Amino acid sequence: MTPAESRLAVLMLKPMSLQDASRHLGISIETARTHLKALFAKTQTNRQAELVIRLLATARQ
Repeated sequence: MTPAESRLAVLMLKPMSLQDASRHLGISIETARTHLKALFAKTQTNRQAELVIRLLATARQ
């Protein structure tokens, strides 16, 4: 993951919408969506819930 993707991934672990995360990071919603799509591809997931599960499982290892 890139540093920007990692920052978004951390926020996806919190009860926060993508729009709120983009505001928190100071990026546009379009940029956040681009990062999220890259995270989906890199984690082989398709939904935010799947992404969170994958991230949590990886963090436990």
